[in-house]
Amino acid sequence: MPRILFVLLLLVSFVQAQNAGRKAAPAGPNPVAGPPLTPNGPPLTPNSVARDFPLDSITIEGNRILSTAGIIAASGLKKGATGNIAVFDAARDRLIASGYFDLVSYHYKPATAGGYDVTFDVQEIDTLYPVRIDGLPATLDDVIPFLKSKDPLFTGQMPGTQQVIRRTANEIEQYLESKGHADKVAGEMITAFSNDNRPGHFEVDFTPARGLPVVSAVSFEGSKVISAIDLHNKISEVAFGQPFTEDGVRALLEGQIVPLYEAKGYMRVTFPKITSQPSTEVTGVDVKVAVDEGVEYKATRVVATGGSAAENERVLKAAKIPQEMTVANFDQIRDAAKRGQDSMRHQGFLDARVTADKKIDDVKKTVQFLLVVNAGPEYKFGKLTVNGLGLDGEAAIRKMWSVKTGDPFPEGYGDYFLSKVKEEGLFDNLGDTKAKQDINADTHVVDTTLDFKGSPPKEKAPRRPGEFGGR
Repeated sequence: MPRILFVLLLLVSFVQAQNAGRKAAPAGPNPVAGPPLTPNGPPLTPNSVARDFPLDSITIEGNRILSTAGIIAASGLKKGATGNIAVFDAARDRLIASGYFDLVSYHYKPATAGGYDVTFDVQEIDTLYPVRIDGLPATLDDVIPFLKSKDPLFTGQMPGTQQVIRRTANEIEQYLESKGHADKVAGEMITAFSNDNRPGHFEVDFTPARGLPVVSAVSFEGSKVISAIDLHNKISEVAFGQPFTEDGVRALLEGQIVPLYEAKGYMRVTFPKITSQPSTEVTGVDVKVAVDEGVEYKATRVVATGGSAAENERVLKAAKIPQEMTVANFDQIRDAAKRGQDSMRHQGFLDARVTADKKIDDVKKTVQFLLVVNAGPEYKFGKLTVNGLGLDGEAAIRKMWSVKTGDPFPEGYGDYFLSKVKEEGLFDNLGDTKAKQDINADTHVVDTTLDFKGSPPKEKAPRRPGEFGGR
């Protein structure tokens, strides 16, 4: 009996201690009744009943680009603060709204210290783009620290989504306002240029919402091989009135000025500095370009590469490379590549590409030019359809058509053939004529339809078969 009484007293004491512990546990304004939390119990999910308890730990999983600290800061959660399902849902929604993630989910469980351990699983947008500033009264170096203070996920690069671009534009407006400027800001994705004037990557460009100032004039300094006036006249053909950005000007320099220098053997021309200032004469900006011409390079040889030995040889022959080329004239090589490509396509290689490239030896100041051949498949002629002529006229046309089924099909042969028909005046009252090519990219077969329109033609004696059919 004493032993039974002792056990009963222990049981009563244990129950009282449990009740006292439950009363001491923190609760939210609307505590939800549920099973007691146990450190070794099963993980809780958003569908579980969760009461208000402190956050003992916050874990981020799945991030590869963004920092864990930045993601936690963007979530709004803090260790030691009160956590519950509503708090976790709000944190998830903030991360999704940031625009840096394709997917965010979470799970939580009781912590050994008596609170919650919460884990967020994130799937980041895997491409971030550099930021640039054009036409605004601030530099990128001015703006970036402010953007980092506003957005813990911003590292100098950002997603190219409209959601993030709009938010960042608003933040830049806040920065400008703090400096006494009332500019409205717009952002968009642009193709940026590298230091060697080549387009290479995308950037997010922030500019005045009213639009960029336009180019009113372009001048050059440092040029000797080509006069500054000639350079000015060449680029003014395309630059005047264009929205001003440095990359935009570099694109125009690449297309208009670089070829002028390459035609004279100057392969390393660069434009180390581009500046602008408001025009004193018209609305717009005057642009000044510093030119570093480099030195003249000599040509060594021209080779064709990329195709079979026979294809390379045919391209070189058709390219008609100048016999004497001491100065490395890249313009002549581009023209030669075009001639080689046209020749390949006239031989039935309709997808052929021949491009000009160069290998520069900066030590010897020489250039080896390359004609890069990509022949592609050979296309064969399939069948000919003739519409709009009588039986005799159609028969005459078929006799004149020189490309036989199974022959390599020359590019544009249908149009060439019809031009010869008109030129020779083989039919009276001949109206519009059209040639349609049906190119099958899988079988590499070309069918051609010739459409003749007009009054019923008065037929003349046809030429001998094949008399002008070839090219």
